[in-house]
Amino acid sequence: MKAKYLEALKNKLIEFQASKEDINDILKDYGQLYDDMLETGRTDEEIYKLLGEPNHVAYELIDTLRIKRKKDVRNKFIALMPFVSVITFMAIGLSTDIWHPTWLVFLSIPVMAIILSTKVKEMLIALMPFASTVTFILLGTYANLWNPGWLVFLSIPMMALIQDYKNWKSLVSFISFAVAIAFYLYVGYTYNRWDYAALGFILPVVTGLVIGETKFIWNFPKDPKERRGALVMLSVIILATAGFLALGLLLDGWVYAWQTFLLIPISAILFFDKKFRLTPLMPFIAVIIFFNLGFFAGLWTISWMAFLLIPVTAIIENA
Repeated sequence: MKAKYLEALKNKLIEFQASKEDINDILKDYGQLYDDMLETGRTDEEIYKLLGEPNHVAYELIDTLRIKRKKDVRNKFIALMPFVSVITFMAIGLSTDIWHPTWLVFLSIPVMAIILSTKVKEMLIALMPFASTVTFILLGTYANLWNPGWLVFLSIPMMALIQDYKNWKSLVSFISFAVAIAFYLYVGYTYNRWDYAALGFILPVVTGLVIGETKFIWNFPKDPKERRGALVMLSVIILATAGFLALGLLLDGWVYAWQTFLLIPISAILFFDKKFRLTPLMPFIAVIIFFNLGFFAGLWTISWMAFLLIPVTAIIENA
């Protein structure tokens, strides 16, 4: 019975065009399972029922193997992206001496991971922060439009409204953002009063509150530690936004002010991860080191080495 079962399983796997290596591994595993069950005193008929019909088993195994292969291919692409990014960055930098904003190629690492691992609907939302960052940096670098270039970041909530469109409320919220942006640009360029122009963004907030799309929820966790974490996160978001606007409006520092938003994911990791680990923090730390060494000290040619801290830290912590 064992030989008959394995032969039927083998024939079905061959029919499904499984590789010779996969077939050998599967037959070895199922042969061992069969022997183990025999040793426990089970009959061939019982084992046959427990293992399942060879046709059904082969179908499930092939489906699993296909999924595994797809994951393996995706993982290989994702694993290669840091090296591709470094090579691209160095090639463009050395040949053109344009290190900034060439460093944006490093954003291809998380972008590729999102593209290969996320469904289309979620993918568009997940990609918007990176698309906005690239657009913002390019507008600022080549057109000196740091302000009002930062408006591209509003495409993130606006895209979310489009993706989550359910009723007239989403449409009204979207329009309120569009009107606020138009008001900001009109007042800013016409009267050169960007501070007054920013008041236009009160409109989306008020609109959201009136139609019920925006709600302030003060239902903090009961656990004191979790409550403190929630309060800290709220404070960090407010401070990061205030810092970004202050550096941009008061010091015209739009080119580097965007880094304040990195405090949000850093704080989330610090306050909500159960165990402190440097590995999840290193991508953000590496970006900060890389950009500031390059921008303020002109060390683009070597500051890219900051990204090597990511794999080094992971190796040390997981050794």
